[in-house]
Amino acid sequence: MLNIRQEVENIRGQIHKAYYQSNVLDTIVTDPHESNPLFSRELDKLVSGLEKTVLHARYLNEACYMNIQPFEKSTVDYERHWSDNIANGKVEVDSNGWLHIVLDTLLPHCKKGSNPWLRDTLVRLLYGYKQNGGEFPRFGRAMLIIDEHCDIKSRRVYDQDNKAWKVIPNVLKGLVIQDDDQFSLGVALVSTQDGTPACHIYVMDIQDAGIYFSLYHGGSGSYFSR
Repeated sequence: MLNIRQEVENIRGQIHKAYYQSNVLDTIVTDPHESNPLFSRELDKLVSGLEKTVLHARYLNEACYMNIQPFEKSTVDYERHWSDNIANGKVEVDSNGWLHIVLDTLLPHCKKGSNPWLRDTLVRLLYGYKQNGGEFPRFGRAMLIIDEHCDIKSRRVYDQDNKAWKVIPNVLKGLVIQDDDQFSLGVALVSTQDGTPACHIYVMDIQDAGIYFSLYHGGSGSYFSR
């Protein structure tokens, strides 16, 4: 049986660890304008701890208000009670039959590994869409296009190969594509200059990729912004 007081204590303990980790950062700051690999590693620990704390709190909230047992979740558990339009983004199937996911943030750096926050957010959006009556298209061979909207000031990770995009096809596997092997899924990372940071994710039949790219003009905006 769920012990709410114990779970709250666990969250409080994680917050205390994060606070301690933030104090560690103060001790290793040298010149704030110089690269500091040690500071970066310790900051990664802080970010990871904060993300785990947020996920822990998310699951506890579900257990209290939605009668879902936390910490024993499988993917299908997310089918309950989730909106397809939450603070972290939205999901739709457009008139072309393409799956379109919008995140209101940019992709994080891949040095953090699988990125549990990103995976958790994507799963909630997709299964919230399904729970609200949405149906996913299925593609034998698909094209995944990840289009980050940002400008020079707001961009987060400069190099495409350093972005944590690999979690996306892993989440899509079994929903809109059977597998994410090289013959079943093509992947493209593109960018659109925009003052409002966001990440647009499209999944379409591989034969429709030409339609998208024929209307895509980089800084002039993508097909969906027209």
